[in-house]
Amino acid sequence: MKILSLNSIKKTISLVSLALILVGCENKSSEDKITTAKPYENQSITIITPNLGGKISDPIIDEAKKFESKTGATIRVLTPSWSDTIEKTKQSLNDDKINFDIYVIISSWGGSLLGQDHIEPIPQWVKDKIDWDDVLPIYKDSILSWNNVNYSLPYDGDCISLYYRKDIFENKTNQENFKKQYGYELQAPKTWDQYKDIAKFFNGWDWDNDGKIEYGIAGSRLKGYGTMLHFFTRAATYVKHPNDKAYYFDTDTMKPRINNPGFVKALEDYIEIMKYAPKEIKKFSPGNVRNSFIQGEVAMVIDWANTGTMAVTEKSSVVKDKVGYASLPDSNIVYNSKTAKWDNIYNSPSSVSGNWTILVNKNSKNKKLAFDFASHMASKEITTKLISQGWTGVNPSRSSHFENIDNLVQSGFSKNSAKEYLDVLQNELKNKNIVMDLRIPGSDRYYSALSKYIDKTINENLSVKEALDIAAKEWDKITDSLGREQQTKLYKESINE
Repeated sequence: MKILSLNSIKKTISLVSLALILVGCENKSSEDKITTAKPYENQSITIITPNLGGKISDPIIDEAKKFESKTGATIRVLTPSWSDTIEKTKQSLNDDKINFDIYVIISSWGGSLLGQDHIEPIPQWVKDKIDWDDVLPIYKDSILSWNNVNYSLPYDGDCISLYYRKDIFENKTNQENFKKQYGYELQAPKTWDQYKDIAKFFNGWDWDNDGKIEYGIAGSRLKGYGTMLHFFTRAATYVKHPNDKAYYFDTDTMKPRINNPGFVKALEDYIEIMKYAPKEIKKFSPGNVRNSFIQGEVAMVIDWANTGTMAVTEKSSVVKDKVGYASLPDSNIVYNSKTAKWDNIYNSPSSVSGNWTILVNKNSKNKKLAFDFASHMASKEITTKLISQGWTGVNPSRSSHFENIDNLVQSGFSKNSAKEYLDVLQNELKNKNIVMDLRIPGSDRYYSALSKYIDKTINENLSVKEALDIAAKEWDKITDSLGREQQTKLYKESINE
């Protein structure tokens, strides 16, 4: 056996040590490549979402910049006007030169995309990533699905409820005077008749002692989507039967329901209540409604959850810690479209119209990137942060959004008001009897036609019945132009029937 000298042993040890160091460096270099690599380098996607004064779109723009820095992707966010977004979305369906990888749209615009098979179903890995089980059933089973398949990712969970001035409702003098006049206790209205009584009581006098005249209610009446969706919310209690999924059309014939007795009564009420609002109400959009309430001008409003957060977070708000929250007023009658009769039953539907959803184009060249960013925006972490800030336009859509009030408290809510706010929203979102957006091809045309004649009625050019009869005929023409058989099929699919 050969015996090595001491010097040879030292030399061998040194060589082994050097080799180990080199191997270590090589491994470290490999680790660095893994941890510092940007998986979407040289990949790009384009997102389209309308400009709503920063709401909905600004959080996407902010997060896109962070996502780009982290992943190496290039994310282009287009924010056209409302009408241009509709047109560009339509154009993209028939023009290969217009490529949108992600559509961030109000759910009523989804009909053309989903009905014409342009959207990729949500893969299981995306559902796992965004904790799909945490998303509320009311969204998973309706807004986010088409023909019982999930295509849309949750971003903004909209529902409409009632906001009122809790401080003036709890004023003892107001309570005594109201009871003398109407014979029952002053509290958040349970029915639309009570809503009218309270609006009348608080209209036209200085009930907050600020030297200015205040009013009973504010509501959206400016021609457009906001007024349409507010009207459909008002009509829900008279029209959305708990035993019938359909709302806008008969499902077997596509005959419009919008001129039936329930819708007629709703529009009559919708116009009559304007007597107890600011004189400028005909020019009010949903934004004007919120501002009127948070600036102390009116006692009650019906609106999306934005009013709740804006009342706390907006600098112009004078109603912080003075807001009460309640479910939509109900009715003891509902029109049954199948029997063409009024049913004397208690009806308490919820309105979940106006939701903003995220859809991925099935023809996207970078579909993995598109879903990765879409799931980032729809994640529990991002949406939980956004729902506490009124400027984002993003409202609760998950069970976890109702389990932790810390974000709301940090944004300015008291613990009690945060809990009351979330309790009302959660109660609305547990309801199985819902009105949601019309989601079929041509929905913008149907809405535009009805909006035109509602506007004529509001401005006293047409009677309610006459206006709705004409609008129903216009809806029939639109259906025929798009194909009645096809539209019937797609309407059923849109309500998962």
